[in-house]
Amino acid sequence: MSWPVRATIYWDPEYNVPLIKPPPDLEDQVFRLKITDPGDARPGFNRDYEKLVEAIEYEFGDTHIYDRFIRGKFILLNKVPHWDQMWEIISSGNVIGQLYYDPFRDKWRFRLSSTGALIAYEEGLVDHIVYEGFVKEKRVIRENYSSSSRQIIVVDRNGRVKGIAENIDGRVFVTKVFKYIHKLRETSGRSSNLDDVLKRNEYGIYYFESRAKAFIYSMASKVGKEVVVSYSGGKDSLVALHLTLETLGDAKLLFNDTGLELPDTRDNVDYVAEKYGLEKVVASAGDSFWNAVEIFGPPGKDYRWCCKIVKLVPLARISRHRWPSGALNIVGQRAYESLDRAKSPRVWRNRWIPHLLSITPIQEWSQLHIWLYIFRYKLPYNRLYDLGFERLGCYVCPSSTLAEFKEIERTYPDQWSRWTTVLERWRERLRQPMKWIRYGLWRWLTPATAKQRLVHRIPGYSIDWISEYRLRLLHSRIGLAPVEQGEADGWKYIVFNGELVPGTVQYQFISNVGMLRHLSLSRDPGSLEWVVRSNRAEIVVSGKVVKYRLYEDKGFEDLVDILKIIYRMHGCARCGSCVIWCPTGVIKLTMYGPTPKVPCTGCRLCLEVCPLADVLVEKILVPLITGDARAWKRPTKYRREEVIESFRAMGLIP
Repeated sequence: MSWPVRATIYWDPEYNVPLIKPPPDLEDQVFRLKITDPGDARPGFNRDYEKLVEAIEYEFGDTHIYDRFIRGKFILLNKVPHWDQMWEIISSGNVIGQLYYDPFRDKWRFRLSSTGALIAYEEGLVDHIVYEGFVKEKRVIRENYSSSSRQIIVVDRNGRVKGIAENIDGRVFVTKVFKYIHKLRETSGRSSNLDDVLKRNEYGIYYFESRAKAFIYSMASKVGKEVVVSYSGGKDSLVALHLTLETLGDAKLLFNDTGLELPDTRDNVDYVAEKYGLEKVVASAGDSFWNAVEIFGPPGKDYRWCCKIVKLVPLARISRHRWPSGALNIVGQRAYESLDRAKSPRVWRNRWIPHLLSITPIQEWSQLHIWLYIFRYKLPYNRLYDLGFERLGCYVCPSSTLAEFKEIERTYPDQWSRWTTVLERWRERLRQPMKWIRYGLWRWLTPATAKQRLVHRIPGYSIDWISEYRLRLLHSRIGLAPVEQGEADGWKYIVFNGELVPGTVQYQFISNVGMLRHLSLSRDPGSLEWVVRSNRAEIVVSGKVVKYRLYEDKGFEDLVDILKIIYRMHGCARCGSCVIWCPTGVIKLTMYGPTPKVPCTGCRLCLEVCPLADVLVEKILVPLITGDARAWKRPTKYRREEVIESFRAMGLIP
């Protein structure tokens, strides 16, 4: 990944503490940390120190490394790319190693960095092996080796550190080769605590705080609408809320209750609202997730139907009710959370909730900024952070790591059991082995690169996405899937396992096709065929078969729209998104899904905002039809900009 922005963190070598911004008179006396992009480092919590002790004892059989580098030090953890979860450990201004979770051994482990290995070797803290051959990863360099240490430093005959090896039952093989040794940044090495860090960061906290407040004040003055702060119970939204209250004095607190929040998060939201005397507006999803999962199957990092069902739709519903003329929405979004957010501006409109103007006053803040602000003002942060949670939110989120799931299982076994029961049901439906759950393979729908990296570590497991996609549709509450495709007499055809337009939904089919003004619909009573025509395509729906021929590439979108209409009739999740966003209010939810009545503007928004159409059809059905797992990125697909323009044309946003 290439990050367009990165956080800058400094280190004060005299006081041996990190700085978010040094005072002008200290700029020549500090140095920038050399850490992996985007550099979103955070302070270590008690649980982190516990993990480090356990991991270091497991690797080396003693605590010499911990005593030398960690004990009594204020450390930072910086998340780095890994197939599960890994942090660089920064102590005394240097990356001395990586703490990572190994799901195959269900253990936290620690690996020395080149700098840490050099110091450990020079000070005789760990065992080492002199190896004169070429050092290569996975190469066995010693047999029948006797040592209580699992991790061994590899040096050449001149005493130069070359890499790290692992000792398993006397067989030593190389696990990491150092291309070069990072130079040690000299510091005083003195012990330091949180009070020391806060004292040395008074200038930096004031600098970023004042900039954030000025931004909030300026935007509130320009927009001139009611201010609402999205509060999730997490650290970032807590800081955004406090900055807003310090600047403006009051705001509404908007909590998105997804139905998947952990009890501590709910408690924190209630406490914060009461502590600051704020009106709490709740966008509640109820049991929407647990109902919709029987339609969509488990969500994935690349299959985020859940965000639309339990977040965006409830937010759109409550916000349109409470702020129909719009509002200024202040959120705790930061650039270093993800690549998408790194590319996001500080001011934007969400395409699902465009009547709210969203801003973030902490876009340029790292986690260190956030936590120093929280500690400085003694803000009531969620206790889950103290228990070892890295991120909060939906506890079933596929973006979570296996390490995070272990924390949830350990802390909230009842909630985790409810989710694993659902996963087990889908595992059987998809004919997957137990490894599918154990190693979190359900977290990806597509054969993504990250999924393949994990699969390579699992003997006997292979990815068959076509079979899995078809089984998802067959065992969905919809139960409709393509089973055969071909071409005959100039027509392409798709055969499904069930009737596409049974008599019970014919009225809905006519109404929904009728809303697409560029299409014409006719029916031959003799053959019972539904014929859809446009200047781009001709589509015939008859029984279990769809026939089509395209006159131009964009005609494929007409076919997809017809399939979206059919699938909505068969398996509507009843989220109400189409009703919320219909500009003329002519759509009603019936037992057979959304049904538009005249006069329909033909704006097509209901198809764009429907999670079933936008996610299930696009991410599962269309790839099956095209044979391309990435077909949802096809060039002919309607672009997001076209949807926004439709909203603007209807006068829904300025």
